[in-house]
Order: sequence, then structure tokens, then C-alpha cells
Amino acid sequence: MTVQYWIAKNVEDPFRNETRNVGVIARDACGLAARFMGERDTGELDRRLLGQRFRYPDVYLQWLAYWRGEINEGRLDAILKATTPNYFVIEGGEITDTGSDTIEAVCAFLYALLISEGPVMQAFELAEDEDTTRGLGSEISHALTELDILGDTAKFTVRHPVKREQPIKGKHVVHKPSFSQKNSQLYVYEAIDLTMKRPKIIRERAGWMAYMYTDIRQADATVETCSIFRPNQEDGGEAVEYAKEMLGGESILVNWANDTERKRFLSERQQVATAL
Repeated sequence: MTVQYWIAKNVEDPFRNETRNVGVIARDACGLAARFMGERDTGELDRRLLGQRFRYPDVYLQWLAYWRGEINEGRLDAILKATTPNYFVIEGGEITDTGSDTIEAVCAFLYALLISEGPVMQAFELAEDEDTTRGLGSEISHALTELDILGDTAKFTVRHPVKREQPIKGKHVVHKPSFSQKNSQLYVYEAIDLTMKRPKIIRERAGWMAYMYTDIRQADATVETCSIFRPNQEDGGEAVEYAKEMLGGESILVNWANDTERKRFLSERQQVATAL
């Protein structure tokens, strides 16, 4: 499979004309993926990640919001046409023979290679590590936002929104699951992408998720836990089976690629969010 990619650039001082890469957009036959400075692995914006990199951070965040909005609508052409002396997106090139890697994995690799300040050789591992949740986490966030029940964007009438990375005290430690929700009962939702090619990371994440569920349940026996996964369309091997068995024993499994299961999950979240 071939992946095309584009690089978002910033020029702080047009007179010196020193460009800096601030994001990457990738596209294959299945869709678009993107990663920009200031975003966490879940896709959530965290202004603290910008540090002192931008002279005018608010201007950058306006561009980031614009790029994200156009990407969500699939309007890549509009992004390429929107240029100023300080911000623009240019063609980067293409990557061939990506194998079974998802577009999110390739995008994470490109971000680590072209934008991240870490050593270049770490890009290969960083891409796969981030891909355990990043693409899937972003999709879940987007779906919850469209329903107006995600904490950052929830309507005033939503009594129990889904919140991201809220501290939840277990018996032994405090956890920050990707998503949680609480009315008279606590709900904890975590994501795992089973399409990645590194079995060790799959096993480690599944083990961590199962431990988190158990530790939280020991502090609150009424908690409902849910593992949202992207399935491996091929034989995932021992690591994938291990993950499913491990998580199936500690949580409800939701196949995000299954239309019925995804819609049921979202409908249940909406019911909890609007319950009295």
C-alpha cells in the first residue's frame, strides 16, 4: 500500500525564513491521519506540550484548530490552498510497501521522524508504541464529540459527560484511563489497537489494562469496565489471543470495527450521559 504525506510548517520570522515542521498529514486508500505539535497520544490538545517553541502560540493553535476541522471533513485540498508567510502545508512525498501498517501507524512514524525532538532512530519504535491507541482513541473522541457528550464539548444539558484521563483511585494506585463516565455508577473505557505488529506491546498494554480494571474494581466493586479494540483482520497470533482473553475476563469487549457493537456502545454512553 502507498501512503502520501504532507508536512505542516511554521516560519516564526519571515525575514530569516527559517522553517520548522509542526505537523504531518498522511493519506492512503482508507482515509486521512494527522499529528501536530501540542497534541497528546490520544489526540487531545495540551497547550503545555508547546513549551516555549512558539513566539505566538495562540496563532499556532488557531491554525491547528483549522487544520483539524478540515481534516475531520476530509478537505485536504482546502488545507493545501490556505497559506500565509507564517503557516503553510507542503507535499512531503510518499511511502510505499507499508505492509499491514495502519495509516495511523505510518503517520506516527512520520511525526516521530520529521517533527519529534527525539533521536531519529527512535521513530521506528515510537510510531508503533503510539499506534496502540492514538488512531483509535482519536476516532472514539470524535464520535463522542459528535454526540455532544465528551466533557470538553458537552452541552450544558448533559449531566454525566464522558471525560478524558480523569484520575480514578484504585486500591493501590491512581489511574487515568483514556475515558470514564460517572453517574450513580462509575464506567471506565480504555482502547487498544490489535492491528499493530509488535506482539510485546500488545501483551504489555493488555496486561496493564487488565491490572487497572482489577485495581479500580477492588476500590469500587460496582465499576463497569469496557475495552474498545480495533481487530486484526488477519491471524493476529498468540499476542492478540492473549489480549482478548485477558481483557475479556476483566471487561466488556467492544469491536470498534463492528457497526452494531460501535453503535450500541455509543448509544449506551449517550443514555448514561443524559440520565437523571
